[in-house]
Amino acid sequence: MKFNPPPNWPSPPEGFTPEPGWTPDPSLPAPPPGWQLWVEDDVALAGETTEASHHYKQARTAFWVGIAFFLAGAVSTIVTSNSTTGVYWYGGMIVGVLSLVRAFTAYRSARKEGAPSLSGVAKTVAIVGLVLVVGSGATAAAAFFGQETLTETTGSCWHIDSDESAVLVSCDDPHEYKVVSEVDDIEKCPADAYLEGDGGTFLCLQED
Repeated sequence: MKFNPPPNWPSPPEGFTPEPGWTPDPSLPAPPPGWQLWVEDDVALAGETTEASHHYKQARTAFWVGIAFFLAGAVSTIVTSNSTTGVYWYGGMIVGVLSLVRAFTAYRSARKEGAPSLSGVAKTVAIVGLVLVVGSGATAAAAFFGQETLTETTGSCWHIDSDESAVLVSCDDPHEYKVVSEVDDIEKCPADAYLEGDGGTFLCLQED
């Protein structure tokens, strides 16, 4: 909803939007009969084109789509970092950023075509959304770039899945075995548990 000042009132200051609980000054003349002080966002006001309303609606939709995609991508990237399972959905963050840029562009176009500026509540919501984006993005970036590199070597950890197959995992994840040495002869493994490595070598396992 947006504020629709009556034509017999003085023009409100640039960017003026009443806060919740606002009541008009009693000294102002009565609005014309049937006049609505609040109208839907897609209704064009005096001095505002229908294109302005269209761009304003585009901006609002693109903003929420951008927030949703970015947060989903950030949370997915944080959760799946340092794990061989899951999907890095950092593409969602890219889509989110592009959508937020589109929202900003559409909002600027709406303002140039006469749309009012954001109300205090809308500004607060937008700022909170952007703070969440920046915070989650920074956390996701730290998790992604700081993730542990998993290699099949001494010190690596292995999990036995439901198919009885050995899966290389982070040592912070649940696992049953750890590689204690890499040898060229099975007999050199201290226990009867090993994996075949590259180049004819063997990874000696120990329960961990």
